[in-house]
Amino acid sequence: MFQFMTSSRIIFGEGALSNSLSSLNQFGYSVLLVSGRDSQRAEPLISYFKQQGMRYQHVAVHGEPVIAMIEEMAAMGRKFRPDMVLAIGGGSVLDAGKALAALIPNQGSVYDYIEIVGRNVPLQAKPIPFIAVPTTAGTGSEVSKNAVLRSAQENVKVSLRSPDMLPDLAIIDPTLTYGMDPVMSGCCGMDAFTHLMESYVCGEPNPLTDMVCEEGLRRLSGAIIAACEDDDPRARSDMSFAALLGGMALANAKLGAAHGLASSLGGRLDAPHGLITAQLAPYVMQENVLAAREAGRADVLNRYRQLACILTGRMNAEIIDGILWTKRTLSRLNLPAVTEYGLCNVIFDEVAEDAMLSNAIKGNPLPLNKGRLLSILSQMCEHCDSSDLQAFEQYSEQS
Repeated sequence: MFQFMTSSRIIFGEGALSNSLSSLNQFGYSVLLVSGRDSQRAEPLISYFKQQGMRYQHVAVHGEPVIAMIEEMAAMGRKFRPDMVLAIGGGSVLDAGKALAALIPNQGSVYDYIEIVGRNVPLQAKPIPFIAVPTTAGTGSEVSKNAVLRSAQENVKVSLRSPDMLPDLAIIDPTLTYGMDPVMSGCCGMDAFTHLMESYVCGEPNPLTDMVCEEGLRRLSGAIIAACEDDDPRARSDMSFAALLGGMALANAKLGAAHGLASSLGGRLDAPHGLITAQLAPYVMQENVLAAREAGRADVLNRYRQLACILTGRMNAEIIDGILWTKRTLSRLNLPAVTEYGLCNVIFDEVAEDAMLSNAIKGNPLPLNKGRLLSILSQMCEHCDSSDLQAFEQYSEQS
């Protein structure tokens, strides 16, 4: 048995935002507008609000949403009493908007509702309508049921999560991603890859998420370089679609060790979430394959082999080809190393311990002990090259 949930309505395509503005009226005439630091892309929305005589309050999110920031914005939102929350921006902006839509009608502290460091109490009241308009192609937050928030006090990223938090309307307009910085595009694109990859090989997949992941991985593998290097419109559209599918996948399957470790690292490093998951991905893949071979888990190995076939477009691809594709793509995108943001082995032990408590790691295709997590962190820091992959293949064949 399985279930599949996603946003109530999805509008996708070039020009989707300008062609869908009238859809906002069904939710009321009072809007809490959430955008990023640069609100230029929100101008069409502001113009529409003024044209329609709608009340609106505009708040800007600078960087990743911190719990204290969300507490303050939610208190302000309760005084404004909006009919809806509309967020336009990257994943951090969408997560902030999603959290505000959930918290404004619910009393108490954010810590009452968040996982791991909070009480994890279910929302008492249904969130007010939430409309998500992504301007990046990565997180898939426009179709997911959680908001990732940073707890500065505990130095960890945690989720506010509820099926009721799925957006009421998701408007995905790939033109909003045109002109993105290549490095930021790469971080976002590889974040989408990690969502799709981990959902595909996770311990609890289902037939629908398999279909979603396979199509998303096909689109992404053929488009990510052209989107990031050439700003190619068709590739940008494929990346937006792949990110959308990644969000659907993670909302209905599970994730894995890359996201478990990223939630712990993200609270300690001022590094983009997408960059952390991207740099972790090949080493998590590698460690999972070793663990699966030692445990005799042919089902997990077959998943990684199918993943390699999709990524390379070759039906005879082997498991190592998928790992190589990931490492070569990261190298081609020229993404910065996580060590540039201060990662060092001093914090490895506590990072691994915190990761073991995360919800994400529970979806890993098979359990990884603390020693394996430490190995993943060490390999990421050392930035292993293709010769290390050859050694991995030789070792795994002997296991």
